[in-house]
Amino acid sequence: MGERVYPALEMVRLAIPRRVYTQAHLDAVVAACQRLYEGRHQIRGLRYTYAPPLPRHFTARFEPL
Repeated sequence: MGERVYPALEMVRLAIPRRVYTQAHLDAVVAACQRLYEGRHQIRGLRYTYAPPLPRHFTARFEPL
């Protein structure tokens, strides 16, 4: 699977296309993000079970740690 590179920060990017979603859609996204944040201590990590060379993260498969 190649050499592991550990970033200094673990970050997630949330990209939302403009002019596609209503305020109600965005409110639902905010509520879901809040629930995830509140339960962040219960969320466990994942381990790669399959990862192609490139682009690794789009078609990879995972299992819970």
